Amino acid sequence: MSLKNLPLRLRSRATWADPARMLATLESFARTEEDGGRDIATAARRVRDDELRGHLARHAKDELKHAELFRRRAAELRGAGVAEAESEAKGARAYDLTRGRPTSEVDAHGFFKVGLLDELGEVPYVAMLHVAERKAADLFTLHRDLTRGDPPTCAIFEEILRDEHYHVAWTAAMLKRWREEGRESEVKGALKAAKTSRFMGGWKRLGARSAAGFGRAVMVLLYFTLLAPFGLAARRNRQGEQGWRARPADGARPADRAPLDRLRAQG
Repeated sequence: MSLKNLPLRLRSRATWADPARMLATLESFARTEEDGGRDIATAARRVRDDELRGHLARHAKDELKHAELFRRRAAELRGAGVAEAESEAKGARAYDLTRGRPTSEVDAHGFFKVGLLDELGEVPYVAMLHVAERKAADLFTLHRDLTRGDPPTCAIFEEILRDEHYHVAWTAAMLKRWREEGRESEVKGALKAAKTSRFMGGWKRLGARSAAGFGRAVMVLLYFTLLAPFGLAARRNRQGEQGWRARPADGARPADRAPLDRLRAQG
């Protein structure tokens, strides 16, 4: 087992062992697949390349089918009395494929929105699909393996994986065709941008967590090296000042007794 995916594997194992979290995850997957299907269907209507249009149309149909499979399984769990224990937002974040990229650029599935397809063209869009589908295939393979003890859910991932392998294959074939047509640098740049955006998303999330931990460490360090010593010194000064007032030097009289002594002397 790869140590790289160990945290995800452990978290996913706990998810599928808990019926309430399983329900939330299935419904999160359904929303993600439906979101991707709608965007890809719109993109299919906007491209001019017949081969690309055909692949996109089938891809969109597959995504909507996946959404229905997840939703149907979730409904079965609800019918069996399972209710959600955790927030849907938390379930969605656990398997968010956007990897930190802004929602103005990508949908929940990690795909470019249609506006960016118009702006950037077909090659970057297909490159992003290719990277996203490879990631999705790895993710669903993990979930298939972890749900073997739940045949109905495992069967869903088995069926989806057959489609995901097609998605990876057709996007790779389109990119290969464009390379052979003399667009090697364009394809290379698009793939690099797609992969880098995923890497940068992970780096930003790591940076946010590290910054929080670093900030706490700095505050602790400042307390023990600056604030605590100065506070202790100030406390000692106050104690010394109070002690001098309480115990005047030999022969000295407190100021508040001086008038009384003078009256006694006059008497």
